[in-house]
Amino acid sequence: MSLRDGLRNLAAHQDVSAPWNFQIFEQRRARIAARRHAALWGSALSVAVLAVVGLIAVVTQPRASRAPQLAATPAAIRPPAAPQVQAMPLEPPALVDMSQFDVTSELQDRIAWLDAELSAARIERLPAEQLRRIESTREQMNQSLQRVSYAHALLSL
Repeated sequence: MSLRDGLRNLAAHQDVSAPWNFQIFEQRRARIAARRHAALWGSALSVAVLAVVGLIAVVTQPRASRAPQLAATPAAIRPPAAPQVQAMPLEPPALVDMSQFDVTSELQDRIAWLDAELSAARIERLPAEQLRRIESTREQMNQSLQRVSYAHALLSL
């Protein structure tokens, strides 16, 4: 038996029909369309529920009154009235000079950084010369902070 005869015998014994028919493709398409519709309706329902919850939250919120209402307390628990406190005039809000705040906060940050460097240098047991340089720089920064604070205090008089 030759190779050609063996291949012919093999081809004669095989089923040559298509593995799928058109009906399977139609079923797949129908399942995909059903999933798409379910996802669309699920999204629409979620949005509707969120809208209803938001509407309920707005409707059930209490109305804000103009005057605050205090809870009634029994007369035995109430502290004595202090008319002096109510008669005091309201103080205007404090004004902060941001340029002063900026300068002093930057100096304070640098001093804190030098403190951290000094602590690390002491832990690492650096030479005394390096420790003295860091300490002198910190002392100069501290004096600068005191002078700036004093100058701003004089300006505010």
